[in-house]
Amino acid sequence: MLKRLSAVLLIGCLSMLFGEVFAGSSRTWFVDPWGLLVTFPLYLGHVLLLLMVALKSNRVSLVSLYCLGMVFALYEAALTKVLWAGYWDSTGEGFGHFAGISLAEFPMLVFFWHPVMSFILPIVAFQWLTGAQLIADHHRFLRFSSSKFLLLIVLAATISSFLASGSGFDPVSANAAFFGSVLLILALARGALGVGLSALVFGRLGNAILIALMIVTYVIWLFLVFPERLPSEPIAYLAIGISYLVAIYLFLRLEPAESAPKVVREMQPWHLLLLIGVYVGSLNYWLVAPDAASSVLAVLYLVLYGAGTLFFSWLIFRLVKNSLLAKRSR
Repeated sequence: MLKRLSAVLLIGCLSMLFGEVFAGSSRTWFVDPWGLLVTFPLYLGHVLLLLMVALKSNRVSLVSLYCLGMVFALYEAALTKVLWAGYWDSTGEGFGHFAGISLAEFPMLVFFWHPVMSFILPIVAFQWLTGAQLIADHHRFLRFSSSKFLLLIVLAATISSFLASGSGFDPVSANAAFFGSVLLILALARGALGVGLSALVFGRLGNAILIALMIVTYVIWLFLVFPERLPSEPIAYLAIGISYLVAIYLFLRLEPAESAPKVVREMQPWHLLLLIGVYVGSLNYWLVAPDAASSVLAVLYLVLYGAGTLFFSWLIFRLVKNSLLAKRSR
């Protein structure tokens, strides 16, 4: 029972670390009432619900999880209204709007940040930390190569600018946010050793309660939290509805995961320690160089913005291509 509880809390903490702390949003969430009672349950609920869908449908490949991650990301419309009205602390129009959707936020959050950082990374990291057998396609994520590791080092060195900026370049706040979350995760991982992802799927009653809680959360947030940020144009609601349908359609069109490929060499603990060292070192550098941090943040935002958009476009292209090939073979 305690192992399962540790596992449930672990997956939620991992989603908070990668999705919120790395973004510089909910930093010391583990000692903040709003973070503990609102943000953490929100992330945990999304991860548990969508992971249950993936496991029960046997669609757990990285691409399948990416599609479910897009569903995760769309909470930024009904709940935070960010996909409609922009970031809470933003000023001005950013990249403008199209069909009621904020163009500065939608591609970044829906095509990259939440699918990768809030959903895929926590799931893969959970399996690695608990020592559970990796699910099929997930071996590719942890397969070691020099080029991939170099890319991760560059990403660790630059993405730390998000936390530095989000903390207002306060070294105490930034370091407490990172180390507090990491220490909590390590403690929970120790208590969840050997626990697989299947332990995160509840029974019929548990799933019913989870779904009911998520529905109540969406209703309350939609109408009571920042109602002034709700769009007045019907097309804005239609655009989000279509986005849900597209993400679900792509998920359903993908084949179930096959057996796992053989792995020649996987990431080792020392790789993780080196990445943490790079992240912490660069974080503390950005804290004393705010101008440089702001420039790096802006460039990285555009890079991730573009990467997410390109991956989504490739996914659409691949499915259309496969569909055409299937029709020709009939």
